[in-house]
Amino acid sequence: MNKLVCVAISLLLFSGYASANPTLTEDVIKGISAELKQAMENGDIAVFEKYLYPGSKIVIDMDPSNSAGQVEVSYDDYMQLLEMSLPLMQNAVLHDEVLSISIDDANNQATIREKTNITVEVMGIKVRDVSISETTYGIVNGQIKALAATDQLVSSEQIE
Repeated sequence: MNKLVCVAISLLLFSGYASANPTLTEDVIKGISAELKQAMENGDIAVFEKYLYPGSKIVIDMDPSNSAGQVEVSYDDYMQLLEMSLPLMQNAVLHDEVLSISIDDANNQATIREKTNITVEVMGIKVRDVSISETTYGIVNGQIKALAATDQLVSSEQIE
């Protein structure tokens, strides 16, 4: 009987631990950043689906002149843009520089700010873009999700 009680208590404790929300740390955020970088290089939309959700606030800026082209897009529109553009991107090479990571332990949120240099061929044209992005992650239904993501294009140039 005592063994049965011990096993039951252990199972209860373990099940509570297993369903606990993940904790956002600097290493977790760096891991997500690396995973998304690899997904962009490989054209793997599933990784973006893993971290975005319909409640994500997504702001993109495709005009390098001082936030002039900032547009908020819905999750569905953003996923559609990714589905159309990722297959067109050939030989993508990304270099990320983490500018900052801040952890909000009280709300189990984390914000990463990065500078990204990407060189890619699109329909035979080689382009180099530099952007600054900021993404805030939080826990939604027990999973790590991007609560807000902004990406501002700093420069874009065609290269040979």
